Amino acid sequence: MIVLLLVLTVAEAKAATRTALVIGNSSYFSSPLKNPVNDAKDIAARLEILGFDVVLRTDADKRSMVEGINLFAKKLARSEVGIFYFAGHGIQMNNNNYLIPVHSKVESESDVEFEGINAGRILGKMEEAGNRLNIVILDACRNNPFARSFRSASKGLAKMDAPPGSIIAYATSPGSLAEDGEGRNGVYTGELLKNLENPDLAVQEVFNQTGLDVMQKTHDKQVPWVSSTPVPKYFLAQEITPTNTPGVALSNKGKLSITSDPEGADIFLNGRLKGRSPLDMGSVTPDTYRVMARLAGHDAVEKTVKVNAGRRAVATFYLEKKKTRGRLYVTTQPSSCTIKIKEINQQYSEGMALEQGRYSVQVSKKGYAGKTEAIEIAAGEGLDLYVALEKQMPVLSPGRAGDTWVDPVTGMEFVFVPGGCFQMGSDSGEADEKPVHEVCVDGFWMGRYEVTQGQWKKIMGSNPSRVQSGDNFPVEQVSWNDAKNYISKLTGRSGSNFSLPTEAQWEYAARSGGRDQIYAGGNTIDTVAWYASNSGGKTHQVGTKSSNGLGIYDMSGNVWEWCEDSYDNNAYSKHSRNNPLVTSGSYSRVNRGGSWLNAPVYVRAANRDRDAADNRISNLGFRLCLSRLRQ
Repeated sequence: MIVLLLVLTVAEAKAATRTALVIGNSSYFSSPLKNPVNDAKDIAARLEILGFDVVLRTDADKRSMVEGINLFAKKLARSEVGIFYFAGHGIQMNNNNYLIPVHSKVESESDVEFEGINAGRILGKMEEAGNRLNIVILDACRNNPFARSFRSASKGLAKMDAPPGSIIAYATSPGSLAEDGEGRNGVYTGELLKNLENPDLAVQEVFNQTGLDVMQKTHDKQVPWVSSTPVPKYFLAQEITPTNTPGVALSNKGKLSITSDPEGADIFLNGRLKGRSPLDMGSVTPDTYRVMARLAGHDAVEKTVKVNAGRRAVATFYLEKKKTRGRLYVTTQPSSCTIKIKEINQQYSEGMALEQGRYSVQVSKKGYAGKTEAIEIAAGEGLDLYVALEKQMPVLSPGRAGDTWVDPVTGMEFVFVPGGCFQMGSDSGEADEKPVHEVCVDGFWMGRYEVTQGQWKKIMGSNPSRVQSGDNFPVEQVSWNDAKNYISKLTGRSGSNFSLPTEAQWEYAARSGGRDQIYAGGNTIDTVAWYASNSGGKTHQVGTKSSNGLGIYDMSGNVWEWCEDSYDNNAYSKHSRNNPLVTSGSYSRVNRGGSWLNAPVYVRAANRDRDAADNRISNLGFRLCLSRLRQ
């Protein structure tokens, strides 16, 4: 959908200058688009021919878009006419339209207003400028690329109310979708480009003719829609006659001013070097020129610029650094694994070239537990990734309630938790604890205590903890990645298979087998937990408070405990009924149970929290589950 908003003010016309901000985003990690960068470049070139000072941004992240908007706002203050054009993904949320930068991380509906840019922000800047004429064009009505993450999904963009003296033109009716297009340009933009330079068409007629052309080309499948209040005629492509001051002869020469970002680019006029930017040229013969800006390490840009007698033509070049690819090398253990890069369709090959950015590398092999690793490719660099897979082992045979087992290497004690179903979550807690839903877990073995500093040192050799008062204190200042490394080494030495608990296993065990308990073991916090009011500002030896109904200690308080799951604010709406586990959607990992530092609300058995997988905090530790005994 393209939305065009034209605002006329009653203020006196300013100096006859024209300013435009043009943004085209194609390279989205989720649902990349084919046309927007082409559309933006073609619109920018056409507007420059019409005498606009154009700020161009392609494949722009949020910072680049905001910088472009701010620069545009400054230029608008000195302009008569302003145009904003955006091509890319746009999302309608609560009747507001958001433009989506590349590299946006939208995991839920609540992320849109923080990751996107509200179209109203640009409208506000333009109205503040008080120009004679402002135009906004949004080619952003493709399918919502994040719809699977949303509880509700609206098609297209929302209808925007036009201020008095304005025109709003949609490439298709509000709430409908416009296709990305099969050729170089989207359907509407392609037709708009043909009509922008027609000197016989006023702005209103440009929209009307473009709409007719689109309907004919799509056999009425895409029907443009226009809303308008009375607007004086304005001709974008009509020549403006230079004003001749009495007594001063009108010059038969023109002027040409050229700037570039960054500065210092070599400027060529019809193939001949004229100097470096910024460059002002006087006494230029009226004509149409090919102007090129070239700077080492950047892509050269060429534009067509028309110079008129008695007037100054302005051309601004925004030079992008050359996109140098990085290379990826993946080594696996065992060898001959299947390697797939989630964001691209191309089959992995050793040392393959990838554009700069973040990727998810999936490694799998029959008989082994697969892994997904998040990586970031830097331009011009090679990245070596080592991935070791663990053999898939049969699940430990079910025990009986009260059964225990002790790991001979560390002395870590495990108790058997019989399987069952329970109501997971809380109606009285935070939003991410809802909805309350039934979850069933198979029987499993869980550590009676949090992993201690002594057990950590037996495997890792050192102690990362802030409070080092004895081997029976919980180990802390360990990240999720540290815990996984410990598990790998312990499994190798013990021969038994260990893991972090899933979030469902953790809450089921904490509530003594799914009982209706506020804290892990009951409703009286001081009996079962070390927390802010009784801890004295530090951790305590494990097992010094009362256990819960399964004989497990300290699941409320002492230290937060890592879980296997990736954090998702809406995980409970996505859970399967049996043994749910969330493994994607976030770079953060779940931790549960609260700590010596926290108030009672955070120590509840239903409370959820998260930290980045590499985060180390003095109140964050873990406990283990056992999935297979040594044979």
